Amino acid sequence: MIQFFRRIRQNLLTENKFKKYLLYAIGEIVLVVIGILIALGINNWNQERKNISLKKSYLENLKVDLKKDIENLRQLDSINTTAETEGLYLAAFLDNNLVEVDTLRLTNSIFFCGYIPNSTIISATYNDLINSNNIILFNDVVLKRYLDDYYIQDNWVELFNNRILKTAWYDYRDEMSKFHSPLLYQDYYKSDNSIELNYSSKYHVEWNNIKNNKYLITQVGMIGAYRIIIRNNLENHIQKAKTILNYIEKSK
Repeated sequence: MIQFFRRIRQNLLTENKFKKYLLYAIGEIVLVVIGILIALGINNWNQERKNISLKKSYLENLKVDLKKDIENLRQLDSINTTAETEGLYLAAFLDNNLVEVDTLRLTNSIFFCGYIPNSTIISATYNDLINSNNIILFNDVVLKRYLDDYYIQDNWVELFNNRILKTAWYDYRDEMSKFHSPLLYQDYYKSDNSIELNYSSKYHVEWNNIKNNKYLITQVGMIGAYRIIIRNNLENHIQKAKTILNYIEKSK
């Protein structure tokens, strides 16, 4: 093809047909430009197809992460509710509000009162979006706002939560450990999170000393109050995850 056009140019120059050569040169330039534009168009079309495919993959992965988050957060909410119930039972014992004292249940309550679930969310897909700068694939401002609100944690809230855990959970556990055998915690972790209550007497719980410990009473109250914050945070995260899922589904 190149040889063909070259021969035409040479013939025109040899025959001294300058006008025809000029028109031919312009036509050749136009053909080259058209070829370049077509090539760019094809390249842009291929890139757009890749971007659409990549965006779809990210959306599917986000949906998987969010569904897992909802499942995990619901489980944590259930655990927190159980722990709250046991904490209320222990608090009732400390306040002498139990008609009948069930030491088997109280032994269980000792552990679960201080058990605070640590809520985490799966952020692998979102982090990949940000780190790879592929977030630019999403031109939906509303979706971006939802994602940022869900995945970007408030540092002040995290610091507050950690402080509460240190003052309420760890202090409660350390103080309570003075009045029962270390076997209580050891058995819990060895037996797949299931304390053998039928043998609770072996934990040597000093019930009277626990009831007369004002510091423990305060700690139990603090943990009970903190569980309200835990429940609100869990429910808030679940609702946000549902909102994003629904938005993604409707945007298809």
